[in-house]
Formats: sequence, structure tokens, C-alpha cells
Amino acid sequence: MFRLTAIAAAVVAFAILPLGAVAAPPGGGSGSQAPAKPAVHWFAGSVTTVGSDSLGVDVLWTGPKDGQLNGTTVSVALNGDTQIVEGKDHSAASLSDIVPGDLVSLRATAADATLSSLTATHIRIWCNCHWVGGTINGVGSSSISVHVDRTGPYDTVMKGTDVTIQVNGSTTYIKGKDKTPISLSDLQVGAGIGIVFGANGFFKAPGFDPEKATFTASRVHEWLKRQVPPPSSDAGSAAGTTP
Repeated sequence: MFRLTAIAAAVVAFAILPLGAVAAPPGGGSGSQAPAKPAVHWFAGSVTTVGSDSLGVDVLWTGPKDGQLNGTTVSVALNGDTQIVEGKDHSAASLSDIVPGDLVSLRATAADATLSSLTATHIRIWCNCHWVGGTINGVGSSSISVHVDRTGPYDTVMKGTDVTIQVNGSTTYIKGKDKTPISLSDLQVGAGIGIVFGANGFFKAPGFDPEKATFTASRVHEWLKRQVPPPSSDAGSAAGTTP
């Protein structure tokens, strides 16, 4: 009788325990866990579109865990916590400082593993400015062919090669030490030339092939016949800030 009474008392005691006490895991914890921090993703590329709170980016380079983004075009949201910087000194910048064609690197978080919804936490704007000096081989309706004798510090892979550089309505043309404005049709084969240009990729990025890349001139400086201009003549700071 004593054993039955003791068992019945134990059952009653268990039944009236608070639910939290029954569910508590060993060690006295509550069983709740802090939300996991979202994974941070890193990639870099060329800006395709700039919205009021978003960027479109052609991805050219990724971190080792984000290779699935490489070669894709992504839309990245920005919010009040997104930090934007530019230049070697990482000076503060804003979304309005970014234009299509800029090269940017981003850190972003994703809503899920598919990386279909990305929000930027940090954006760095890189200077898309390269420089070569050499001799004009040919002048087309929308391009200039140049034999390269000198380059900016990050563009040495182009030295000694023949490259084609595209021009467009935004390209400016000047001539001589006094920087007289000229036009594309004024350029002469055999003249020395210095060109500041942008590339459609990062020279340092794995897999970047300068022979297959597209280069677009922002400024063309024609010098005297067969004279090759020094970098400091018209592109010193530009050539020094290329990523």
C-alpha cells in the first residue's frame, strides 16, 4: 500500500509542475538560442544600374565561398546601414557618387542560401582609370589602335603590345603641351599618344584577360610626332589609383 501511495503522490507532483520546468533541458537552460548572424558575402564587379536604393552589378570576382555569383548580374539593396567609401583613403561617399561603369567591391548579406536577395553592408568605389602611352597604329570610327611603350603601374601587362581602345561621345581629345582641344579625326598615325581609359574588369581579378577585355578611352592626348608621353604628363594621379 505504501509503494502505491508513494507512486500516486509522485504522479500528482509531476502533473502540477510548471510546463517550463518539464521542458527545460539539462543544465537549467531555457532552450532558446540567439539568432544566428547572417553570413557575409563578398564580390566585385561593374555597376550596370543605379537606383534610389539599389545597385545592379555584373559580378566579375568573388570570395572563395561565393563563386555561384561569378558571371551573374545581381541586384543589391542598400539601406541606412550601408557604408559607402571610395579611394585609397576610404573617404566617405554616397550612392549618388556611383555611376554605371564604375567598378565596386561589396560586402552583403543574403536572405537565404540562394543569394537571391542581397543587402549591401559595405561598398567600395574603385577608380576605373588606367593609362598607356605609345604610338598610334590606326584610327577607326570608334576606336584607336596603339602600340604600347609605357603604362601605368597596374597596367604593365600591356607594355609592348598592340591594343585597341574604344572611344565614344564622352571621350575628350587634346593635343600638345598646351592641351589644345581636337577631335578623333585630327589624330594621326605615327603620333605619340597618351590615353586614360577604363576597363570592363579588374586587372587583378583571377582570370582577367587583357587581350579579351574591352577598354574605353576617357581622355586622348596626342603628342608630337613619334614622341611617347611620360605618365606624369596627363595621367599621373589616375594611373596611381587603379585597383
